[in-house]
Amino acid sequence: MISLGVLLQLIPALSGSPAQPAAPIGHAPEPGGSFVAPLVAAGGIDWSSIRARREAAAGDTARTRRSGPAIEYSGFYHTRLTLHRWLSFAMLPLFAGSYFTGHELLEKGDQAPGWARHLHGPLAAGTAVVFSVNTITGAWNLWDSRKDPAGRLKRYVHSLLFVAAGAGFVYAASKADDDAAPGSSTLKTHRDIALVSMGLSVSSWALMLFFK
Repeated sequence: MISLGVLLQLIPALSGSPAQPAAPIGHAPEPGGSFVAPLVAAGGIDWSSIRARREAAAGDTARTRRSGPAIEYSGFYHTRLTLHRWLSFAMLPLFAGSYFTGHELLEKGDQAPGWARHLHGPLAAGTAVVFSVNTITGAWNLWDSRKDPAGRLKRYVHSLLFVAAGAGFVYAASKADDDAAPGSSTLKTHRDIALVSMGLSVSSWALMLFFK
């Protein structure tokens, strides 16, 4: 059988505390000593002391992990963030509508269905509005969060992808030509650059949505 002295050596280790010399049974700790309370009393093992030590050790670990200056954000920051997020969701139907209407115009030109001819321009304009507002809110919040180390790399990668997508959309718009023949290289370039920009936008959005 394991002796009582060996048990007294094992109990501190099981409680998450470093091994300490065992205190005599029934004796209080000496002033300045390493024992908070005796682990073994006359009636048996003092389980409440063991739990208290484990909770204290967990609290010390949590305080160590939370060390560092606290970063405070204003209410306006969260308002901009909410607007930025909702507009990011709105870009998905705008992209889908722009692609399908644009495909009809690329293939059929003036013979494209009326819904494609009438909706492609407003959908493209809506995309431009979303990107303009999200560029302002995103850049503003990026500046406000510059001192926060949590998620900093993710925010910077998100911003770079978003800026690249915005530049792509501007270039794609410069290649749009209402007088170009259906299937022309100019319209195909417009479509290809727009699709690449959409892909960058969705990747940037998914990065912030699915990765913590």
